[in-house]
Amino acid sequence: MMCRNCMVAAGVLPCVRIWSDKCSSKYGRGRPFILAGSLMISVAVTIIGFSADIGYLLGDADEDHRNFKGT
Repeated sequence: MMCRNCMVAAGVLPCVRIWSDKCSSKYGRGRPFILAGSLMISVAVTIIGFSADIGYLLGDADEDHRNFKGT
């Protein structure tokens, strides 16, 4: 899993860097990308936090998973 993440990052980060270098926003070259990335991460973390509820809404039943309560 870590290897796959590194390979994806090795492909995505240079593309984002090129787009950032070509950006001519009044807020600068990097700030719009930092803002967009922060918003996407915030949404992703929120979705992860509600993943059990989202699974239930999408039809996940109690018998489909183990009863792990965490530590």
